[in-house]
Amino acid sequence: MNSKPFWIAQNLTLLAIYAAGLALILMGHSQHFLVLLSAVLLGAHALEIPVAFKVLKHLNPAPLRLVIGTLLFGFTWWLPVKRGVYAPR
Repeated sequence: MNSKPFWIAQNLTLLAIYAAGLALILMGHSQHFLVLLSAVLLGAHALEIPVAFKVLKHLNPAPLRLVIGTLLFGFTWWLPVKRGVYAPR
């Protein structure tokens, strides 16, 4: 699980879900499953931000990078940072 391509694939999948959700909203399909999934993922990831700060505290991460990375990708961003796959700054 220290493979950078593995984590990048996870992050690209999340970006695809968000893009599909946004496209559906713009087309007027706000009740679609992918729109709900996108909202739930963003909400769950927002709740992970304090966890990410605690877990990565010893690495002194850039706060804005941590917030954006965690909000968009959740543990698929901060866990690789913890393992040294991604840089914290």
